[in-house]
Amino acid sequence: VRYLVENSLGRLWLLNRPQSKLVGQMDYYIKPEQAETDFLRINKPEEIKICDPACGSGHMLTYAFDLLYAIYEEEGYEPAEIPSMILTHNLYGIEIDERAGELAAFALTMKARARQRRFFTKGVKPNICVLENVRFDEDEIEEYMDFVGRDLFTTPLQTTLRQFEEADNFGSLIRPEITDVDGMLGILESKNVSGHLFLSLTHQKVLQALRQADYLSPKYHVVIANPPYMGASGMNPRLKAWVGDNYPDSKADFMTCFMERCFTLTLRLGFWGMINLPSWMFLSTFESFRSKLLTVNTFNSLLHLGRGIFGSDFGSVAFSIQNTS
Repeated sequence: VRYLVENSLGRLWLLNRPQSKLVGQMDYYIKPEQAETDFLRINKPEEIKICDPACGSGHMLTYAFDLLYAIYEEEGYEPAEIPSMILTHNLYGIEIDERAGELAAFALTMKARARQRRFFTKGVKPNICVLENVRFDEDEIEEYMDFVGRDLFTTPLQTTLRQFEEADNFGSLIRPEITDVDGMLGILESKNVSGHLFLSLTHQKVLQALRQADYLSPKYHVVIANPPYMGASGMNPRLKAWVGDNYPDSKADFMTCFMERCFTLTLRLGFWGMINLPSWMFLSTFESFRSKLLTVNTFNSLLHLGRGIFGSDFGSVAFSIQNTS
């Protein structure tokens, strides 16, 4: 996990701060052979957005917290303010299991509390999104559009509102149609529907769908994950069909679908990395996926770890990739 964090977040920061002394603290960092001039520019630590799209109990995010703390500290920020800034600006987790999401939020909260004794008094909550199913009846959404203003409801927005009907099945693989989620959220949050009971319920569902879409927007500088592994034969019929339609090149395994999703979540020249199984590197099943992957990404490093590394008798691979599309 430290390898992933140091060769994605750490690398991004060192490209922007080549004189940083943090390289001495990163035992797993692999230094580039040549100087790089084309990279994602960062002016200050608050700008960095890091996402784990299958965050589980938050293992990846807690490691990222430690490196972020060191970055803020080196930049001269007040130590008492750093934990709140990290949880507010930098770390984002997405999950479909409510219990896992709660554990991730708890882990990050305690990480912050360990650094700042008065953290609990600040009222800061980690950015952990547990995706929920959001469904609308046809009449329900029509009445809501009439009240709020049909001109706001572009085709991409209407499509996005329908994309979360099976969020607990498709999870972070959902790619929202709408691109300006922040702007639309701001507009709809300002609408006053409190005097209309049924419209108010619909309003809350619309906001829920858009907040989830915001987490799933391509806005991250760094994406790191240990995704779920599941071959197509293990998928339920609805998931298998949906993955076939939406991820035709990577549909053979859930983990490769997540690989494809990660580079669409990452900003151009941002970094993404994973720990997963090595089958995608060799099997003919993944040939078209490998071709697509190499067309829009550049491998910075890859560790083929072999069997038994994590106490289980299956192979594993860890890698760091730059999105160059």
